[in-house]
Amino acid sequence: MSNPDHTINFLEFIQTFRRGELLRQGDRELEKIVSAMYETGGDGKLVIELPFKLNKAGQIECTPKVKATVPQHPMGTGIYFADDEGRLSRRDPNQYDIEDHIASRREAAE
Repeated sequence: MSNPDHTINFLEFIQTFRRGELLRQGDRELEKIVSAMYETGGDGKLVIELPFKLNKAGQIECTPKVKATVPQHPMGTGIYFADDEGRLSRRDPNQYDIEDHIASRREAAE
């Protein structure tokens, strides 16, 4: 039978895994999420996956995965036009500029 003095519960497992590395990594990711939530107003998510596997020696192995979904500021949309050569432009190549229109009216008046 097992010796209760050597067993660990879930909290002790998280705290002691790799000398606290799992706890530190989870804490860092949680900090990033909470800070970004206040900054962006978005939602975040922290997933700690604990896959357990029985190896050939009869030992239980665990290689945790900590995944954080940190909210991001939306980038926004940029509006561009394509010219005949396939290059991007901020100006519609099919529309006159007001300056072009004024210049052509001046030339016509002279």
